[in-house]
Amino acid sequence: MKTKKLLLIFISAVLVFSFCGCEVLEKFFDMSFSEDEEPTKPLESPEIVEPVDPNWPVTAFGTEIEKAPEKVAVISPALAEYIFDMELSEKIVAIPEFCAFEKADSKPKIGSVRLPDMEAIKEAAPEYILTFAEFEESILIELQQMNITVINIEAPKNLDELRALYKEIALFFNGAIDGVPFGDSYVSKYDSELSSLAYSGEQKTFALLLGVNYDTVLTGDTMINEILSAAGIKNIAEGYTGYLFPEENWKEFDPEVIFLRPELHLIDLETSDLYKKKTAVKGDKVYNVDMDAVAVGSLRSFEILKDVLATVYEDYTGGTPYEPAYPSMYKQ
Repeated sequence: MKTKKLLLIFISAVLVFSFCGCEVLEKFFDMSFSEDEEPTKPLESPEIVEPVDPNWPVTAFGTEIEKAPEKVAVISPALAEYIFDMELSEKIVAIPEFCAFEKADSKPKIGSVRLPDMEAIKEAAPEYILTFAEFEESILIELQQMNITVINIEAPKNLDELRALYKEIALFFNGAIDGVPFGDSYVSKYDSELSSLAYSGEQKTFALLLGVNYDTVLTGDTMINEILSAAGIKNIAEGYTGYLFPEENWKEFDPEVIFLRPELHLIDLETSDLYKKKTAVKGDKVYNVDMDAVAVGSLRSFEILKDVLATVYEDYTGGTPYEPAYPSMYKQ
């Protein structure tokens, strides 16, 4: 009887163990996964995120610039001079043929808009070409095939437009964030340099001549006149426009000093019925000046204006006076 009871107990234990024992063992040895659990995945390397430069893209000269320009060519002399004045020439890989300022001497030349040196452009391999004038259609297509972006920029006609141009140049080279304070700072420097030229004494009247006719007189609608006025020099033709001093008012044209293009001389005025009786001509107060440089309105222009002021005003010591524009018919 005892044997039967023991057998029943043993069988019951085996049955209980058969239903529960595996689960107990699995939990004991920590060898099972629940249906909702997944096997632990190996750790993945974190994704590397490139830092974002807030300066780019930026819109300058009406063009979206995706990243900082690395290689830029300039094919308009005045524009190149503005960029060099701002000390942004590091990215300039080529300049126009007729740059007259010393800072540009070390850069390769690529001709002009009308006669571009395509081989030189190809060798320089710029990303951008900046220009004040438009290329011919065939040249433009060839440049596009070379993956060069040409940016046409409107040349400044007055000081406000020049200031705006300086700020756009700063955006183009330095980007949306850094470009703004850089441009503002340079414009402040430019205005400070201009105001430092101002002569406070009694003004004399002057005339700037591109030729010896009525329609070759520097008038008040030019940037040169605006700069000269800021420097304290009174242009006798500032009330007129279009380089034209009206013939009917010619008796009023009697400046104390006259400045000429370098290719003209005092004798050209002494033999002209228009000029030979004018005060400046009779007194040999006629001088040559680089008008093209003055017209640019760059910092180099200010250096020339210091010499102009020293020529017009004896008590101005900031420049070196010019010699009269000889030859003269009376000095032969």
